[in-house]
Amino acid sequence: MQYRNSKDAYGSIAQALHWVIAALVFIQLGIGVYVDDLPVSLARLQWLSWHKSLGFVIFILAVLRLGWRFASPAPPLPDSIPAIVRQLARFTHWMLYALLIAAPLAGWMHASAAGLGVNVFGWFALPNVVPRDPGLAELFHDTHSMLVWTLAALVVLHVAAALNHALVLRDGIVARMLPWTGTRRSKRGAP
Repeated sequence: MQYRNSKDAYGSIAQALHWVIAALVFIQLGIGVYVDDLPVSLARLQWLSWHKSLGFVIFILAVLRLGWRFASPAPPLPDSIPAIVRQLARFTHWMLYALLIAAPLAGWMHASAAGLGVNVFGWFALPNVVPRDPGLAELFHDTHSMLVWTLAALVVLHVAAALNHALVLRDGIVARMLPWTGTRRSKRGAP
């Protein structure tokens, strides 16, 4: 098992962070949409508590993933992929990192400004990062929503690109992030 990224594949640390964050993002999107439709109730508060806790976990994991990206650079995309596509892929990845950090921060700021606070799974409370202020609460709520929907759109784009690489191009790009494939390439594999 290779922990660090190589020129051919992502290492197990990057893979684990990628897939755990991906799963949590899908769960968070589901919880967020579900909670928006709930009336004010104890159930809504419980779901919001889980949403805030998972958001904090995503924030921490995204910071770790970003740090790991600097410590162990991603494998380069093959030259067979057009330069503009490589640049778009790089831009999309950096935007995903930014949104995975900014969306939870905006949610934390919203909770602080609304006077709701963030208690992570009942283990510890995060400090309020902005003063209680209804105007700020609305601003950060709207900002959080905008960032989350932008993140969701980029996730759809990311998944579509991965499916294109896996099912149409069959160039081995997706295999680099799959734990069970190692550095194996498809028959039409990338150089």
